[in-house]
Amino acid sequence: MKTPAYDFVLPIRTEETLRRFVRLALGVTIPDVQVCADHQTPWRAFAAAYFAKSSVIVWEASRGFGGKSFLLAALGLTEALTVKANVNLLGGSGEQAERVHEYMGRFWQYQNAPRQLLTGDPIARGTRLAGGNRIQVLMASSKSVRGPHPERLRIDEVDEVAVDLLDAALGQTMASDQVPAQTVLSSTHQYPDGTMTEVLQRAAAKAWPVYKWCYKESSAQPG
Repeated sequence: MKTPAYDFVLPIRTEETLRRFVRLALGVTIPDVQVCADHQTPWRAFAAAYFAKSSVIVWEASRGFGGKSFLLAALGLTEALTVKANVNLLGGSGEQAERVHEYMGRFWQYQNAPRQLLTGDPIARGTRLAGGNRIQVLMASSKSVRGPHPERLRIDEVDEVAVDLLDAALGQTMASDQVPAQTVLSSTHQYPDGTMTEVLQRAAAKAWPVYKWCYKESSAQPG
């Protein structure tokens, strides 16, 4: 992959190369400063998902200030570009998933974005890339989540997703020869008896890593 601004050898194998790609291709610098003792950083969450360090990873951060949707968008687009993964986006509502996709559209407008890899409209519900893979926005319905089998599934605001719909979605991902299957369950924890509570209980039982951060980590600058 070559652009006037950078030249990368794929696949990306190190965090430093990944960090550089995201900065140069998308114009994004992801915070990596831990502020609270019991928290992680957005970068740690991003890198763990990208490199599929666990088949399911949970992100927990506040709504509005945690930057979860933005981070999911950067993750999904980076995976589609560099791993050539098929990426599905699901939100607690169709609008939530569309918000993640809209962030991706903004990344495509960045001056160094590799637009030569696009073969379709980047703001359509299904964005096709030159590698033959696609990014697809799913509606929050059982019919929608039971269809495709991508390598990567990114769910935003899990607490707004019904448990039965979540269970159906978790059966989506399927590894390919080159790309391991990986799912991110991202949400604010709002409801004591809601879906995110169920997800955190499953995480404890199944050893899914939970990456938690607050506005202090999402806005932290390197010292």
